[in-house]
Amino acid sequence: MRSGEVFAGYRIERELGTGGAGTVYLARHARLRRRDALKVPSTVSSRHDFPAHFLREAEFAARLHHPNVVAIHGRGIHEGCPWIAMQYVSGCDAEQLARAAAPLPARRAVHIITEAARGLDAAHAAGLLHRDVKPANLLIAPTTAGPDRVLVTDFGIARAADLSGTPATDYELTATPAYAAPEQISGIPIDRRADVYALGGTLFRLLTGALPFARRTPEAMLTAHLYAPPPQPSAVNPAVPPEFDAVIARAMAKRPADRYPGCGALAAAARIALYGATHRPPALVFA
Repeated sequence: MRSGEVFAGYRIERELGTGGAGTVYLARHARLRRRDALKVPSTVSSRHDFPAHFLREAEFAARLHHPNVVAIHGRGIHEGCPWIAMQYVSGCDAEQLARAAAPLPARRAVHIITEAARGLDAAHAAGLLHRDVKPANLLIAPTTAGPDRVLVTDFGIARAADLSGTPATDYELTATPAYAAPEQISGIPIDRRADVYALGGTLFRLLTGALPFARRTPEAMLTAHLYAPPPQPSAVNPAVPPEFDAVIARAMAKRPADRYPGCGALAAAARIALYGATHRPPALVFA
């Protein structure tokens, strides 16, 4: 869509980015005069139930209200094309931050992971699995005082879980290969520990500036997730305390049972690796 075009009651201002799941635009609601991030699928599936499926998942995500999760303001179908309107966050995402300042200082990386973990744990408690945790889905909103605000986005492609923790039937949208848990690759049922795995990979990326399993092809990357030992951040970036090696090893264990039980537990282990078990973390202020 072009700047100035009207779509579903929104006037498009500019494109914010394009990913595998769709294109996101900065748009202003014509009646509410509110600026939202408007997400539209890049392609609409030929399956007749795609719009309803897309909006059903958005409906689940819209029930989640947490300061570390991007809010969903609206959803619908316009001329056969489904859309989701989300809270607009002015700033950048953690992937852009990692590329601009790679590697990040460990205390900043741990802060980002800790804030993201709060949002993800809230989603898990509400019965949602994100399934595509990665730096690009962590939005960083600078504040005038204090540490950055971190919000998890793209819950519009999350999956609802039943009471046993097994996700609903898979569809077309999948995890990003660089952060996909082995069970996602294998196509077996997943639970919150798939998000723990991806958050561990995200921590590795922020600490080192490198991908957890950098390979020449996506196929080789997926194979590494299945069979290669977890990467060691201190081997890539000697400035990283070696205690983080054990944190990543557990977060990215091949078997879900060997991982941290939740994202908050991973974040707590990362804080201990950085500050020690009894040390009080310093106040964080980032320029």
